Amino acid sequence: MLSSCRETDDNNADENYVSPYMGKWVGTYSGELNGTLILNVSKSGSIEVTRTVNNNVEEVYSASLQPNESGVINSSVSPKGFVLTGSLKTKSGTWKQYHFRGNWSLKFLPTPL
Repeated sequence: MLSSCRETDDNNADENYVSPYMGKWVGTYSGELNGTLILNVSKSGSIEVTRTVNNNVEEVYSASLQPNESGVINSSVSPKGFVLTGSLKTKSGTWKQYHFRGNWSLKFLPTPL
């Protein structure tokens, strides 16, 4: 199979991409339900979301960031119906779970040297 230089450059760019939001984000969600959120953002912008209630892990599920470096979280519904909407750029947003709703906020935790 033949490939163009442009195609090879595009593939290398994808492999070399590092999300500016990569790392661990921790915060809270509040409103009709309350708890903590831990978002682990990978190099590619995929997110592992851990949601806790009363210091117990309620669920862990996957989400992702939009590819345009805006920090916007792609809406994905967790197995328990929890949805985050918002941006890591603003470190805040809204959440809903069935008829419950509220707000969330996060802060970035730098990796220690």
